Amino acid sequence: MINAARVPAIARDRRFLALWGAHSISTLGDALTTLTLILLVTEKTHSVAAIGGLTLVIAVPGIVIGLLAGAYVDRHDRRRIMILSDALRAVLLLALAVSVVNWPGLPVLYLIAFLQAAVGTFFEPARAGLMQVIVPAEEQLRANSLMQTTTVIGELTGATAAGVLVATLHTHWIAFTVDAATFAVSALLIAMIRRTDNTPACEPQTTWAAITDGLRAVRSSPALRGLLLVFSALTFALSPMAVLLAPYVVDTLHISTGWIGVIQSGDTAGNLIGGVLVLVLAKRINPRLMIISGMVLLAALIAALPLAATVVALLVAHLVFGLLTVSIQTGIGALIQTEVDNALMGRFMGLMSIIPSTVSIFGMAFAGSFGALLGIQTVFVTCSAVLAVGTALAWSQFRRAARERVAASTSTGSVHQPVGGSSPGSTYTGRHQRS
Repeated sequence: MINAARVPAIARDRRFLALWGAHSISTLGDALTTLTLILLVTEKTHSVAAIGGLTLVIAVPGIVIGLLAGAYVDRHDRRRIMILSDALRAVLLLALAVSVVNWPGLPVLYLIAFLQAAVGTFFEPARAGLMQVIVPAEEQLRANSLMQTTTVIGELTGATAAGVLVATLHTHWIAFTVDAATFAVSALLIAMIRRTDNTPACEPQTTWAAITDGLRAVRSSPALRGLLLVFSALTFALSPMAVLLAPYVVDTLHISTGWIGVIQSGDTAGNLIGGVLVLVLAKRINPRLMIISGMVLLAALIAALPLAATVVALLVAHLVFGLLTVSIQTGIGALIQTEVDNALMGRFMGLMSIIPSTVSIFGMAFAGSFGALLGIQTVFVTCSAVLAVGTALAWSQFRRAARERVAASTSTGSVHQPVGGSSPGSTYTGRHQRS
């Protein structure tokens, strides 16, 4: 018989299990829809530009309305926002499933994809805020590890299912219908979360004032600036990897395209191994040190990629690559939960959507242009240098935050509080809520 005391606290918390389940099934559905949309557009248009347009309309909402969505989330019930977001996306996907039976044309497809992405922009900040309320600070690393691991599994399962469904049934509406069902299940799971005070207390203010207030709080916090630096540098370094793998393998190393999938499987395996390791060792890991050390190792690995000239070497490199990236991302998620005040969470997650998404566009543009001009190996080394510089700057911000925390604790005798609510000019209470 299992001793209940040995079971991690989050594994005994029905609210977290419901949130985790909602995230997992939604991730699977998202991957299913994303690849099915790409296959559908490819089949109907055979146009790379059309695929690029689809990618653009999906990415634009996060960049354009990320802060607006975050400001809204910070002033309303996060649980209700998530339920409504899931319900609306389920309806949109059912509309998409009905419409594709008779090809509606790209404009209709783009519109539905845009609306779905726009609605989803409200979901992630709300989930982060609700998770902070539900999960104690000491369990955040383990909780984020579970989220990251199931994200990898869900994306792999969803993409595989999409390929099988389209290849065997030669239809697309089934995938969209299944995804609509996953959003319905997600909404039901979130509705099961009870006894949670998850609406930050705040005074009435305009949306613009809320956004300005949030930006001021982030600007005044070294810890939050460090998090943005880490995520931006990581995004810039990783973006070219996806773009350049195929040309590097085929054109530079003259390896058959059939090995690309095998090489990429190393990344997935590394993600899973890293997620499990963090889950097991969570109590012994300092998230800041895990992020910084992981970034340093990742920078070294990217710089050494030109030395990997065989399938085996590339497979091993991608396995380590996946292990490091999932560890860094898990640490970032945990640090966000412990450093950001609950009243600021929506706007900070809005920034986490805008800045890295914008950086990603520049990163892919850099990879495409400079890869052809200077060579892929040079791009790898440049990405490594950017990652190293970003890591150094982020570490300096984390150290500054630690010094400020010690100084504040010494002068006032207070303990560390998450950043946001008590920033200068803030109208929020600054409480880091727990139910």
